[in-house]
Amino acid sequence: MNKKIFHGAILESILLNLINETSDQGLHGYAILKVIRKKYGVTLGSSSIYPELGRLEKRGLVASSWEFSFEKAHKKYRITQKGQNLLKEYFMELRAIIPVLVTHKV
Repeated sequence: MNKKIFHGAILESILLNLINETSDQGLHGYAILKVIRKKYGVTLGSSSIYPELGRLEKRGLVASSWEFSFEKAHKKYRITQKGQNLLKEYFMELRAIIPVLVTHKV
């Protein structure tokens, strides 16, 4: 898959969805990168997701907390209610747009 589409609202919706899938335990940044690589076959760098995670947090779409284990600190992200609401909106919009894009002749 082409890395170029992994930005803006697409990246935002992917991050919110991944964090939402693990909302009970949360995900830290490196784990998010691994899931994206496994699920989408795309290797993104930390410079792609950490600024976006910061923007999501600033907008109140995710919340973070520091967790310490085995002398390592991880900032884990969890989706907020506001983030879940936006994710639902994105899903509704994508369901309408994707079929049109996929069937559009170039």
